[in-house]
Amino acid sequence: MRWDSIHYLEIALGESQASVFFPLYPLLIWIFSMFFSPVSSGFIISFFSLAIALYYLDRLIKRDFNKKISHHSLLLLLFFPSAIFLPLIYTEALFLAILTSFFYYLGEKKWLIAIILAFFATITRNVGIFLWPIFLISFYLQLNVHPLGYVKKNLNILLRKKYFWLSFFIPLGLILYCFYNYLILGDFFAFINYQKNWSDTHVFKWPWQTIKEMFNIIFHLGVNKIGTFNYFRIIFVEFGSFILLFISSIYWLIKKHWPYTLFCLLNLITFSTIFPMVSVNRYVVVIFPIFIFLAQISKKQDWLFYFMLSVSYIFFFFNIFIFSSGGWVA
Repeated sequence: MRWDSIHYLEIALGESQASVFFPLYPLLIWIFSMFFSPVSSGFIISFFSLAIALYYLDRLIKRDFNKKISHHSLLLLLFFPSAIFLPLIYTEALFLAILTSFFYYLGEKKWLIAIILAFFATITRNVGIFLWPIFLISFYLQLNVHPLGYVKKNLNILLRKKYFWLSFFIPLGLILYCFYNYLILGDFFAFINYQKNWSDTHVFKWPWQTIKEMFNIIFHLGVNKIGTFNYFRIIFVEFGSFILLFISSIYWLIKKHWPYTLFCLLNLITFSTIFPMVSVNRYVVVIFPIFIFLAQISKKQDWLFYFMLSVSYIFFFFNIFIFSSGGWVA
């Protein structure tokens, strides 16, 4: 147990108030703690969530692609360097389970189930709210609508659909959490405002400012001023994860897979406001379209797949060593 794990347990035990950390995961720990110890409850939730995530991701990819892409995607996900957080007392596995099942049922056009899952996403992590526009776009695209230029006609069609109105249930989770923050802390947006003071590494900037500062670190500060390990972590691990997400976004945009494109782009914009992109390497592990993209580009070159898997495998165990020694990984 390291870092955020302690905070989730403290919230579940009533020893701390939730603000930066969203409530679903500590609430589940509290429920499971009626039968198991709080620590065991956290691990049980994460392990079962990971199993659910892999099950739905496998079904999702096999439906849209093929068995080989599915197996390669899952392997790349499981041995991604920051995948060490998936079985730990963190929200990664729970959020991934909700995401994969949401996208699966979205593709099956089971709109009500997708809406309920998206609601739970909004009380698991702040980026869960991104599932609302993704739902609306997916729902819109399956309708027999006029071209985008016919805005009024398209809106009239949407307004007559019950699932359009039911989709407003999705942001309700975030609204309720904001109201809870106001009742407890006197601030509707405590989960944002408190994060600004969470540590001196969470500095929010405009995306162009963030990119400018990152290039300043690369070309001006260098290894001599910030140290070898910090330089490697900031440039290759965290900024590298951001670049990987950027390339994946472009890929899905070219493929015109709009749900994946929007999901990747919204996360990309969010991460671009964090300087110096601390923990982005952990945040991207739940953005599963990245791993489908990597499996897709290596489907005809097995050597490329095994190369990527080998590199991930090495850094995966390197992260285990650092994390278990009490060091910072993400």
